[in-house]
Amino acid sequence: MFRKAPNDLSPHLRIGTLTTRPLFVAALVVVVIALGAVQAVSSIALRGSAQRGSWVQFVPAGVSARVDSLLPGPPLPPALGLVLARNAVAAGDLPLAERDIARLGPSRDRSALLGRVAEARGDASEAVAEYLAADDLTGLERRIDELAGSGQIPAALELQRGAIAKLQGDRTQADALAHGYFALGRLEETAAYAIPVGAPARHARERDSRDAYANAVALAPLDENYALGYANQLLNVGELEAAKRAFARARDIDPASAEPLAGLGEIALRQGNPVRARAYLVRAQALNPASDAAGRLARELDAH
Repeated sequence: MFRKAPNDLSPHLRIGTLTTRPLFVAALVVVVIALGAVQAVSSIALRGSAQRGSWVQFVPAGVSARVDSLLPGPPLPPALGLVLARNAVAAGDLPLAERDIARLGPSRDRSALLGRVAEARGDASEAVAEYLAADDLTGLERRIDELAGSGQIPAALELQRGAIAKLQGDRTQADALAHGYFALGRLEETAAYAIPVGAPARHARERDSRDAYANAVALAPLDENYALGYANQLLNVGELEAAKRAFARARDIDPASAEPLAGLGEIALRQGNPVRARAYLVRAQALNPASDAAGRLARELDAH
């Protein structure tokens, strides 16, 4: 009786192996092709982050901007999903951004992106809520500064007011609220400068600025910047006695600062006492010869 060699398989087993192997190979090829396609599409979607000289940089920007719509639904690698969402927000494609953001799990990054989308849709209240959910007061402040720097003062004001409204309900955010009022005062002051001198609308903006600064001072009475902002705005609206008290308070906060002394000199000049004004100027310049406020007062006295 002959013993079969170990690899001398029966015809049935050989047929099964020969039948199964091509199917396995074919399935493996399909998986590799699918993964390769996702990788290729992902690479195109991330064209802007590719290394210099990479093939994806030769893909037209228009194709790159929309190619992530070809990517499969969730799940995606978290890092890839986040970059795709950021790209869509940066491109201003809000429907695509919302779809990409929806794939992300809860996170500060997701909330920050939702804030940008809400802002782009004109919903300042929702935008501020999302920025605060992201615990990103710095990012919100940076965004407001970006808007103001590009001349979009109404949009910046809307976000700033929304931030203040949210912060007012949180007693742990007193410092942030004080800074918010100070930033609001500056924005209102900037908005006033765009209106002709003497116009009622300008006076209204200046008063709104004064009130915002006053709130900042009430919350943080020992901050010299807030005190000076308030004092200068009182000066702008012609409330000289109140401005004198505010400048004196700023001087008490920092006796080594030239700005309060220059402010007191400005008030003395407006009240018809140039001798006293020049005395304040000398003291201010002794503290800081490069002081802008002292320089303005010097020019006014020379022209007087």
